[in-house]
Amino acid sequence: MQKILFICSGNYYRSRFAEEYFNHLAESRGLNWKAFSKGLSQNMPSLNNPGPISTHALSALEERKINGKALNRFPLPIEEKDFMTYDKIIALSEQEHRPMLEERFQKYCDKIGFFEVGDLPLEAPKQAMDKLALLVEALAKHIE
Repeated sequence: MQKILFICSGNYYRSRFAEEYFNHLAESRGLNWKAFSKGLSQNMPSLNNPGPISTHALSALEERKINGKALNRFPLPIEEKDFMTYDKIIALSEQEHRPMLEERFQKYCDKIGFFEVGDLPLEAPKQAMDKLALLVEALAKHIE
């Protein structure tokens, strides 16, 4: 089983949706991949995030009739060992995450792929989740 890691800032919204949606697609298509997610923030879980996962991520999953498997898990921080653990790593906003990655994990930046899905308030939740769903679908199709 190959493993993919989606990373965002707080592992609360974008990366959690990507993890659950990818795993749904992988299971339904019989892909030999499993997704996980973590965050770059060094302040986790954030006191600004109530509960384990964003209501926007939950709504986007519900809209797609997906019952997530790790919805009660609280956000997790990325660690250096993760760069050796996962077969593929994707940060969900190059503009936002590349500077954070270069500051903390410079030697691993060449192992990271990037999407460009803005956090709140840069992109409205519906727009961001729809864009992220298309990117995850394209990724799943690419690795089939």
